[in-house]
Parts: sequence; C-alpha cells; structure tokens
Amino acid sequence: MTRITPSCSITAAHFRHGFAEDPIEWTLDPDRRAESPVHRKRGELGSRLIECKNCGVVSVAGEACWHCGFLRQPTARRVKFRDGELGIVDRSRRAHGNIYDPAEQARWQAMLAYIASESGYKPGWVAHQYKQKFKSWPVWGQSPRPIPPSPEVRSWVRSRRIAFARRRGAA
Repeated sequence: MTRITPSCSITAAHFRHGFAEDPIEWTLDPDRRAESPVHRKRGELGSRLIECKNCGVVSVAGEACWHCGFLRQPTARRVKFRDGELGIVDRSRRAHGNIYDPAEQARWQAMLAYIASESGYKPGWVAHQYKQKFKSWPVWGQSPRPIPPSPEVRSWVRSRRIAFARRRGAA
C-alpha cells in the first residue's frame, strides 16, 4: 500500500470545511451560508480531526481511518493517587479537609465505641480508630456512652477493615 501524504492546504481545508462526504444543508437564502451540521457538531466538541499515523489521511478521532482502516488505540495513562479522606473542593480546585467540631468528634467516638462493643474489640481499638480518623488522640479518660453508628461511620470502619485485611494479606 502506498503512503499518501496530504499537502498542508488539503489538511487545513478538512479542518475548516469538514469532509466531502459530510452532508450539507443547502439553502437558497442569500443571508445564510450552506453548512454541514456534522462538521459544526465536530467543531463544538473541539477539534476531533486528526491525521492517521499509518497513512497520513485526515480522519475523525476515535473512528477507524477510512483509507487504511487503522484505528488508533487510546493511550493508557497512569494516574497518581494517594490514600486519604475525601473533602470539599472549591472552584479554585483546592481541597478543604473535613473540619469536624469537637461535638462531632465526640459523636464519632461514641459511635466507634458502639461498634467496638458489638464486635468484641478492646477499648484501645476506639482510641486507635479515632486517631486514624482525626489525626489526634481522644481526650484522655473520656469514654462517651455508645450510640448507634450512622451509615457514614459504618462505611468508614468497613473501609478500614478492608485496608487492614489487605495489608495483612500482602505481608
């Protein structure tokens, strides 16, 4: 198969006017131009016209090349991530950590105590989970009356149990 190298003017024309195969809405109105709704939609989505890496023909991104059939596979990017808590993100794209007032922290400690009593954990488990959540130890000697946990607390404890099991399995 011969390699076709389009000239710059042909490529620029494709980007400006679309493909010859695109349907065109013709009009006799002198105030309106004939235009292709397919090409207009492509333009609204951003420039989706690319040159085929195999033969150089201009084609639409994500579709097989009409000339040689080459389909460019999307490249997989490795995404960096960190374990952590989800937080609110404002328009400046800065994350604000969960800000818990002392009353909310006390409620969490009481709910953790409830889970510890129903699961048969030692009292130290509550303090360690509290430290993992709030990055500080609970007030010494304070043991709030256990209250039934909210779904948020149960989900958080479940996530910590899964993480613990995975760490033990990897070791």
